[in-house]
Amino acid sequence: MKTQVLQVVDDGQAAQAASQGASVLSGGGLVAFATETVYGVGALAANSAAMERLRELKDRPRRPFSLHLGKPGDAGRYVGNMPAIAQRLIAKAWPGPLTLLVALGGRLADEKLQAAGLYEVLAGEDVIGLRCPDCPVASAMLSAVDGPVVAPSANRAGAGSPRTARDVLDQLEDRIDLLIDSGPTRYGLDSTIVHVAADGWKILREGVYSARRIRQLLTQTWLFVCTGNSCRSPIAAGLARRRMAERIGCPVGQLTMKGYDMLSAGILAGEGAPATPEAIAAAARFGADISDHRTRKLTVELIHQADMIFCMTDVHVAEVLRLAPDSADKVARLGDALDIPDPIGGGRDAYRETAGKIDQALRRVFNERRHEDRTGG
Repeated sequence: MKTQVLQVVDDGQAAQAASQGASVLSGGGLVAFATETVYGVGALAANSAAMERLRELKDRPRRPFSLHLGKPGDAGRYVGNMPAIAQRLIAKAWPGPLTLLVALGGRLADEKLQAAGLYEVLAGEDVIGLRCPDCPVASAMLSAVDGPVVAPSANRAGAGSPRTARDVLDQLEDRIDLLIDSGPTRYGLDSTIVHVAADGWKILREGVYSARRIRQLLTQTWLFVCTGNSCRSPIAAGLARRRMAERIGCPVGQLTMKGYDMLSAGILAGEGAPATPEAIAAAARFGADISDHRTRKLTVELIHQADMIFCMTDVHVAEVLRLAPDSADKVARLGDALDIPDPIGGGRDAYRETAGKIDQALRRVFNERRHEDRTGG
C-alpha cells in the first residue's frame, strides 16, 4: 500500500484535503494530519479493522487512544457529567494544545454511541481522553466524519513525536493510507495532558502549557475597580472573597487553590500603598480582612486577566473600555442603579455606609450567579 500525500498551501487545498481525509477515515483508512502540536494519525473508532491497524502501528494492544474532536461542543456527546474544572478548561483552552482525561461514569453520554459498543473502545478504566486541536484542516476533517476519531501521534512506539510530514513518512510510509502535509506544526511540542476529577486536577504530561498556565486558565478572576484602590475596590474584593469562600465552603485563604481570585485596582492608583485605616475597619465590620492590601494601578493586562470586572462608577467603566474596548461583555458597574461614591474625607460613618452598599451589591451579584447555576444560564 502506497501512502498518498496531499500538500496544503492555501484555503482551497485545505478544504479539499479535509474532505478527502474525512472520506478515507469513514472508509476505514488511517490518515496522518497536522495539529498545532504534532502530527497525529487518525482512525475511525467504530471500524474494528482500522483500530486493529492503528494498534499494531502503535504497538498498543489494549490501552485506548485519545479522542479528537472537531469542535469543543462535541465533548458533550461523550461525557454526560463534565466536571466544573474540565468545563472551565474547555471554555478557555479549546481549541488548543490540551488533552483532558475525564471519568465517564460507566457509559457514554450519547446513547447511540453507547449502544454501538464504543465505550469499550474509547474508555480505559472509565476514563476518556479528549483533545480538540486548533488547526483548520484537522477541525474541518474531524467535523465531517460521522463518528468518533481517535488519533495518537503519528510515529512508531518509542520514537519522537513528528513535527513535519517528512518525519511522518520516515516512520510510517506505506503503513498509512493518507498523509495531509500542512507544513511544520505551530508549536513543535506535545499537548499538555491534564487528568480532571470532580475535586481537583493533575498534570500527567507537561507540553505546550505549563503547570502555571493551567492554573491561570483554571482560575476565575473577578476584578474590582475604583479610583485610588485604597478603599472601595479593596473593600469589594475582600467582601467578595468572604462570600465566595462561604459559597463553596472553604477558608478564604484557600480560594486561589480552589480556582477563584478576587483582585482590585484603581484608575489613578499609585503602587504599594495600604488601604486606608477607615476602609480596613469598615471591611472588618462586614467580616473581611483587607489589612494586607496594597494599591495597584489598573492595566490592560489586569483587564485581560479578569473574567468579570465590577466598577464603582460609570467613569471607571469608561476607563476600562478605553484601555480595552473588547472587554465590554465582562465589565459592569457594581451598583445596580447608582454609582458607589468615594468615602474619602467622610469619616468612619461614610466608610461604613459605603461598605454596606458594596455588600448589598455583592449580595445581588451572588444571588444572580446562584440563579444562573440552577438554570444553566
